Amino acid sequence: MAAFTSFGSTLKVGATVAGAYQAPSTAVGEILSMNIDGMTLNPVETTTITDRFRKFTPGLIDSGSVSLEVNLDPDDAQQAAIIDQLDVTAGTTAPVLLSWLVEFGSTANKGATMSGIGMVTNFSVKASLDAAVTASITIKWSGAVTFTDVD
Repeated sequence: MAAFTSFGSTLKVGATVAGAYQAPSTAVGEILSMNIDGMTLNPVETTTITDRFRKFTPGLIDSGSVSLEVNLDPDDAQQAAIIDQLDVTAGTTAPVLLSWLVEFGSTANKGATMSGIGMVTNFSVKASLDAAVTASITIKWSGAVTFTDVD
């Protein structure tokens, strides 16, 4: 796979079907940056009292999360859908697992995708002097994440 840039990268969100991933088609608008923290394998200790060294076996895999920074745009339908996931005071939308698709690279130079289901776990807003109002969003993957080389 050749090197590719982050220019043109997108995060798309959509509903799941019967709790399973369905490829979303609409991108979240106004993304400034995205960070995908890595998967982690939890080690399970299997050391016995007669062992000289600690021993471990592979445990469960945590698929990690996606963090993004956006220019806050309540008119963006996808940002509004994300906000609704944490608006528990309104009582209109219960938080649910959603389908997420991260596409790295531009249309002409797609590099890779990550897809799976996850939930919104954080939405916070930052406003400061002489700056655009931004929001930080965190999505926690649930289950396996599919990484695909697009080349």
